[in-house]
Amino acid sequence: MVDIFVSAFNSSDRVQCVFEETRAGRKIWLLHPEYNYAPVEEPIGHEIVKPNSLDEVDQVRALLDQMGDIKGLSICIDITGFMRHVLVFLVAKLAHMGVDSFYAIYSEPISYSKAEGTIFSNAATGVVRPVRGMGASNASQAKDHLIIGVGFDANLISLVAHQKDDAINYPLFAFPSLSADMYQQSAVKAAQSGEIALQGEWIDNRIFAPANDPFATAEVLSNLVFDIDARYSSANIYLTPLSTKAQALGFSLYWCLEGQKRGGVTILLPECSAYARETSSGLRRLWLYTVELV
Repeated sequence: MVDIFVSAFNSSDRVQCVFEETRAGRKIWLLHPEYNYAPVEEPIGHEIVKPNSLDEVDQVRALLDQMGDIKGLSICIDITGFMRHVLVFLVAKLAHMGVDSFYAIYSEPISYSKAEGTIFSNAATGVVRPVRGMGASNASQAKDHLIIGVGFDANLISLVAHQKDDAINYPLFAFPSLSADMYQQSAVKAAQSGEIALQGEWIDNRIFAPANDPFATAEVLSNLVFDIDARYSSANIYLTPLSTKAQALGFSLYWCLEGQKRGGVTILLPECSAYARETSSGLRRLWLYTVELV
């Protein structure tokens, strides 16, 4: 039982079932505008937040305004249906507000609806930018370093790679994956990302972190940045979490706990104006994390 439970509404059974079964003093649905739900399709029976803007600052502000005074309250966030840029910024905002910890839930699907052919982002604007407040650069002569959490969105990987075409690339694959076939599926999709997947460093610099473990993901990022710092002088690091939401949480945790202090670490994401409402089948496992921000 928690005081406030927050979930991003979409059409997945694994999102809606968890919302219904969770016990909380208050339950809040966040309706991302990227899902493009009509008023008649909106959920009823619980509080809802309907941001009008795609911008993560506006979406998080609307959510926090609805939550009200959260000092001393227990909070649980189901990250499964969240837009990545909103999730990443929300974690940083909670840390900035002095929230010591919160619970996060991530539900694993049994499978993605069309295997490697599953489409998640329906419309990208073509803009690649830092998440608000999470961009920084050092006056370094070293080449930039781009760490990409590899998922199924080959077009988004391509957009980011084109934006940082002079950077040294490090693909971070979700392995162990959520199921035995998903690593192969993501590798197949990643191979369709264009020129970046044809470069030797795509293989040479490949790293791995568990798809369902944000803390291991943050540790892998920490170790990689340590190795980069040992070879380059104050290089600028760009992080692009395009894999599971659990890994996106790990990227945000790394930035909050280490990257921000280091300086020159930016979370970089492509903008999407539309996102698929349902991409998975079933619920395999449910993960509950205690996320400490201090």
